[in-house]
Amino acid sequence: MTHSSRVLHFTTIVFLSAFSGIAQEINTPADAVESAKATAATAATAQPSALQRDILDPLRQFFNYVLQAKPASAPTAAPAIPATTAFEAEPGCSVAPLDPIDETSAAQLEMSGANVVDVNDMVPAAAVALGKFEDKVASVGGKMVLKSAYRPAAYQKHLQNVWYKWMGELKDNRDPACQTLRSDVEEEFTRHRLIETQHPVAASDHTRGLAFDATVNLPPQAKGRRMVTLDGLARLAGLLRPAIVADPVHFKFLGLPNVHLPASRKRHNA
Repeated sequence: MTHSSRVLHFTTIVFLSAFSGIAQEINTPADAVESAKATAATAATAQPSALQRDILDPLRQFFNYVLQAKPASAPTAAPAIPATTAFEAEPGCSVAPLDPIDETSAAQLEMSGANVVDVNDMVPAAAVALGKFEDKVASVGGKMVLKSAYRPAAYQKHLQNVWYKWMGELKDNRDPACQTLRSDVEEEFTRHRLIETQHPVAASDHTRGLAFDATVNLPPQAKGRRMVTLDGLARLAGLLRPAIVADPVHFKFLGLPNVHLPASRKRHNA
């Protein structure tokens, strides 16, 4: 019997019992009624009234039953299936996923994405030159956005892996079984701001702590002044762009003859 059927059945019994008691009182002779009243008055303190016994108690039991009844349990949701990532093989795809990143500092950079730029682990003199360059750009009204600085060797290797995986195996891959992996690797390629015309090299100035990547915009009036150019400002800070056409955001530290390092910088490289 279902829950709703039990409720209907029980309600019917309650009301039939109540009406049955009323009918019996109507058909009872007058003298029997008076006798019943006397008996009820005598036992009032010991026994419940007919109203309580025949109507109130069944109703209370009915509502207790309804309130205590447990609702039907909701169906258990199926466990979420982990989304495929660029580091996980896609079933049926012949292209292997990206290599895992095992080195701790490289893994931390990967988790933080492009939002963290490590300047503290640069060569101290190179970090000072970066600061000088930022000041000179600001002094002529320019704006500079630092994209990348020091990279652990394992992180540089990861960037290579992403570049070659995308450019060599997935960019033009139309195999339906590889489309999830293709999308994930493309997202990695974009997130790391890699350039299709410039593959990351194995031995990088970034891993040696001597280089950084930055986009710099100088106002037109600054460019019109004598000797105020992007590369001129870079040279004044002891920097150059070794590949202006292929990698225009890459700045490398050349060395300054009189660099005064803060005490904290000196201790950093000790």
